Amino acid sequence: MSSSREADAIQAYYNLLHGKGADDAIMAQRDALLAELSPLLAHQECTSTAYRVAVDDCLADKPAQRWPELLTIIREFYPFWRGDVKAVMQYADTVGFELHPIGWQPAVIDLQSVWPALQSEKFETSELWALNGYVKALKSMEHKQEMDIELRTRMAKLMLLRLREAPMTEKNAFRITADATLPLFNLKNTRHLFLNAVREFYYFWAAHPDAAEMLKQLQPPEIM
Repeated sequence: MSSSREADAIQAYYNLLHGKGADDAIMAQRDALLAELSPLLAHQECTSTAYRVAVDDCLADKPAQRWPELLTIIREFYPFWRGDVKAVMQYADTVGFELHPIGWQPAVIDLQSVWPALQSEKFETSELWALNGYVKALKSMEHKQEMDIELRTRMAKLMLLRLREAPMTEKNAFRITADATLPLFNLKNTRHLFLNAVREFYYFWAAHPDAAEMLKQLQPPEIM
């Protein structure tokens, strides 16, 4: 629970980044963010809740257009800070690191205008397949309240709407869209619910054969 934990985590993170071929610009980007985030994490319990609070405080004064790149770094650094060696190695081997600038982002929208219209929005068959599967799986879970399901459903619709313009070549379109949409929600609790909802919905959107089971495994929700 001392600041040396953050220093050790950053060093381990940077070692792997260098091994992945990170250049000076990439490292400078990480340096700038972690210089702000690390003091917020120092002397805190090593929990997802403490990390989420620190991230909220760190992002509070950042412009919305920067959130996707910053959240990428925050997501990368998390297993290093937790000291989760297995997660670090799996992340490095199977996911890798986003060492290049994000080339595509969804169009800027006014959430207050778009949000009410989601109720009457018409969706394609492929979109409805994912959406209906997600709603059915939510309703099968006893602890989900009706209002909770309604809100999650509308968040999933928002993701579908924003993903329509994503280029087929952008393999990280879902994550980029989620990161770009997150700052549109002003309340921290709503942002956290949105993160949970899109994490759950991803498996249905990606047509994972065990999507319903994957959703159950995500309960209770975890940070990042």
